[in-house]
Amino acid sequence: MRCIVTDWDYMESLCRRVAEQIMDDDFEPEVIVALAKGGWFAGRILCDLLGLDEITSLKVEHYAGINERKDISVRYVPSDEEIRGKNVLIVDDIANTGMSIKKAREEIEKLGANDVRTATLLLLHTSKFIPDYFGECLEEWAWVIFPWNFVEDISSLILTIMKDSRKDLWTEWDIKWELFKRFNLDPIYLEISQPGRFEEVLRIMERRGVIYRVEEDDRVYWTLAEEIA
Repeated sequence: MRCIVTDWDYMESLCRRVAEQIMDDDFEPEVIVALAKGGWFAGRILCDLLGLDEITSLKVEHYAGINERKDISVRYVPSDEEIRGKNVLIVDDIANTGMSIKKAREEIEKLGANDVRTATLLLLHTSKFIPDYFGECLEEWAWVIFPWNFVEDISSLILTIMKDSRKDLWTEWDIKWELFKRFNLDPIYLEISQPGRFEEVLRIMERRGVIYRVEEDDRVYWTLAEEIA
């Protein structure tokens, strides 16, 4: 599986691109529905760019983790008063299969919206649903690691490689090298796009009790908490 790490500047540029498409299309949304949690950043930026005050949220649960799907469920649906008779823009960070944003559109249409349109920052070629507006299309499938879920996704990848290996002690470079081999995460680009955050993830994982820091022969290693237990 290939993973791509993004940064805040790139995400903001995609928001601006989406906003330009909406304005060029002469669509004037009255309320933005940002899908939780990935669409919150884009939704707030688009409110600013489009001059909107009204933003609400809806949660469509489709992924339990990296590349782990589960049955679709919808939570935190907006009230009728927020949606009925209004032009609505539904926003998410990415259309992977497209199932989440398609389901969100169906739910919003049930509430009696006047005109419902959809937007994502990124569109994968695997999506069976094409949003009305999108910042960029990725022709090669990849798991995109956004800056707002960097800790969550990198932690998950680290745990995956440590659990899959018989290796007990890992240096920071061991972990980075295995991430490069398994998920094509270039350690140099990782540091450029998210400087200092890899070490931060390791410290957070340690505080959460999922990995431990071990010092041997003046070297620092990391190991799964269950290995020490």
